[in-house]
Amino acid sequence: MNYSFLAILFFQLSVILIILLCFINNRKSRLLLLNIMPVMLITVSAMLKFLHPAAYVTSVMIYAGMIIFPFTFALLALDYYPVENKKFIIKTAIISAPVILLFFIIPERRYPLICLLHMAIYTHLLVSLKGKLFIKLHLTFIMIVPLLYLFFHYLFIKNDALLIYSILIVYIITFFMVVFEYSREFSIFQGRMSNLITTNNKLNQSITRLKQNNDLLKKIINRKDIELLQVARHASLAEVTTGIAHELAQPLTGIKCISQNIIDDINLDELDTMQAVADLAKISSLVDRSSSIIDHIRTFSRKRGFSFQKIDLNLCVMNAIDLINNQVKSSDTEIVFNLDDSIPLIAGDNLSLEQLFINLILNSRDAIMQKTESSADYQGCINIRTTAADSSVILTIQDNGCGIPQDILSRIWTPFFTTKQKGKGTGIGLSLSHRIIKEHGAEVDIKTSGQGTTFRLLFNLGREHEGIKLN
Repeated sequence: MNYSFLAILFFQLSVILIILLCFINNRKSRLLLLNIMPVMLITVSAMLKFLHPAAYVTSVMIYAGMIIFPFTFALLALDYYPVENKKFIIKTAIISAPVILLFFIIPERRYPLICLLHMAIYTHLLVSLKGKLFIKLHLTFIMIVPLLYLFFHYLFIKNDALLIYSILIVYIITFFMVVFEYSREFSIFQGRMSNLITTNNKLNQSITRLKQNNDLLKKIINRKDIELLQVARHASLAEVTTGIAHELAQPLTGIKCISQNIIDDINLDELDTMQAVADLAKISSLVDRSSSIIDHIRTFSRKRGFSFQKIDLNLCVMNAIDLINNQVKSSDTEIVFNLDDSIPLIAGDNLSLEQLFINLILNSRDAIMQKTESSADYQGCINIRTTAADSSVILTIQDNGCGIPQDILSRIWTPFFTTKQKGKGTGIGLSLSHRIIKEHGAEVDIKTSGQGTTFRLLFNLGREHEGIKLN
């Protein structure tokens, strides 16, 4: 054997060893690392034999490496195919045992026996793979060429040095073929990643467009919600027009009477200055009252969404009653207040809550009127109560009307659902009321029977809304 050639092989194997150690976490790298051990054992031993030809240990190391190599090589090749390793190893051990036994019994025939061992293991490997063999042609080439060379060497050449060289060269070829396989797979992986990145970019563009469309839809929904709120408020105003007219008629009648008295006094030359000042003060007060009613109606009918701030729930209740008081009284229904003045402020939208209370109170009035149809002397009553709990404010609206049938109780919040006669109900009042309740983060509990209905609204004090915190 040539020492320089062995030195070149050793250098190449050392570089390969360092590369494999850098990728030790990879399974293929670990198998190649396992396969390089007997190769390094053979190379180092062969180099030492040039320095100490008679050294017994170098011969042992060479033999050990040459015996181990086909086993590690077979494990490396099997990793590319769907074959059960455990069965293969057991069968290989059974096939190899007689050859290894002869290796120790007949020392003078060791190199031919090693050659025979390699051929047996490679042949068993090829037989085990059967139809799977030609799936990966480059691996098939790696396995068949050493087998043919060993067979030719066993029959004709019988040169120990060439056998060692063949093992070393087979490993180096194997390493570069595996590297080629990985580079090809990496190239395929890069192509797939490129396609994936392109697809991902298209997906991101689609997501961006969907987000933009979603934002646009949210704006449209919010605008429609405001319009629906506006429609509901106008419907409520139409419902209470008679009551509002009565509210305005009272101060206007007073203004007319006082003004007529002043005119009569002037015509009769009986004007009392002090009395005139007092009468004008009354007129001013009545004008303020009329302006207050008009401003309330104008504010209530204003087109806007929800605007949360700290509000007094009792004041919202009374403002709602101002708009519908005469309407309720005209149905011979009494309103009883039990408002707790000590309740804390809540975070809410005053106009929306007024709308909510108007809807609930008018529904109570309608339920009472329906019951009075069967009992003319029946006295309707709506009880409105506010109380403070540990971390909430509770509003209760209770009536003694006909109640809500159990079969439709779950549907009362459904948009455009109504049990009223055609032309008397739009079906959006309670639906909008439910939306207002949800916007305020409130909880609603309904108890109903043939004796009446109770709506219990619970407003959480610890709830934050648009920077408003109440606790």
